[in-house]
Amino acid sequence: MERLISYNVFNNFTFMLDRAASLADQFLAWTLSGSLLESLVVVHVIVLCTFIVRRVVTRIFEDKLGHMASKTGTEVDDLLIKSLKDPVNYIILVIGFYLAMHSLPLPENIVGVEVSTILTYIFTLLFTLVALFTVFRLIDVLAHYIEKAATTTETVLDKQLGQMIIKGLKLFAVVLALLTILDNLGRDITSLLAGLGIAGLALALAAQETVSNLFGSFTIFSDRCFGIGDWVRIGDVEGTVEDVGFRSTRIRRFDQALVIVPNSKFIKSDVINYSAMRKRRIKFTLGVSYKTTPEQMREVIEGIKRIIEEDPRFDHSFYMVNFTDFGAYSLDIFIYCFTKTIVWDEYLAVREDFNLMIMRLVEELGVEIAYPTQTVHLIESTERSSVGEENA
Repeated sequence: MERLISYNVFNNFTFMLDRAASLADQFLAWTLSGSLLESLVVVHVIVLCTFIVRRVVTRIFEDKLGHMASKTGTEVDDLLIKSLKDPVNYIILVIGFYLAMHSLPLPENIVGVEVSTILTYIFTLLFTLVALFTVFRLIDVLAHYIEKAATTTETVLDKQLGQMIIKGLKLFAVVLALLTILDNLGRDITSLLAGLGIAGLALALAAQETVSNLFGSFTIFSDRCFGIGDWVRIGDVEGTVEDVGFRSTRIRRFDQALVIVPNSKFIKSDVINYSAMRKRRIKFTLGVSYKTTPEQMREVIEGIKRIIEEDPRFDHSFYMVNFTDFGAYSLDIFIYCFTKTIVWDEYLAVREDFNLMIMRLVEELGVEIAYPTQTVHLIESTERSSVGEENA
């Protein structure tokens, strides 16, 4: 066994020496060729011309085009010129590299691979990377305008939606660049895409909840049913929205507990957005004593209406104050109105003042506010009375 291992190691070492000797012979033949000096001169000329062209193009972008763009009334051209200056310079360098390498009298093949094929692969890779860099720069210009538009809207979700779009575009560009590189390397993209499709389907089936949450986030962003900072209720969860992610939404309850709600729940359940209220309702029934006369009842109703009409904190477009029912222990006045504010503490302050003014009103009118009472009538029978008289 040891003799067999030693024999294999010796054979591998001999093969490596033969390969190194072959590469050395190819390099020696290349360096001793008569056209090497001429090719090096051509390469130096190409490199020099490349840097001259690059310098000229840079000056054109900075001086000519930049000066022209500064005179326009829009910043689109300024951003485009600034974004495309570096990619154009890189393209010039890649083209110069390609021409310089093809000017050298390189050997036909290295390690069994044609040199022209290797150069084509390298050039394709470099050009694809430059194209990807250019697309990223253009996407950044689009991102600038999306963020600028998002700042003019009321909801923070617009900014998050813009970030999602930008990330999606960049991811798509990267995938497209990888497919281009693989295609130029001779790989079968059709079978690769088919395999990715099957793998994606299997992944989607295995991660249905994740996919459902992702679609839920798209629903939140597209419908704009609520935003960060809004007071919402989803099922049994009620509180303030702190963050909206791709998988879940964070809601801070009023007891300061943090609830993580999967976004898929927003598709299946009703969402109540209290922050979207334009005004806030006050609704209750005021019970007054059965001793209240019709005239006093009319004065109480008119007085409550007057309180609402004279207070600018109430919405005067619609309200109701009516004597509605003869209750079990009270005469019921139904009060239905709206405050202009929807802020919780401001609403409570308005409601408190409203209740105090109603208390003063009924006190001034001599009306009693009813409370649950029970009257017990004691009836003594005639027979019991007669027995008492006889004993006397």
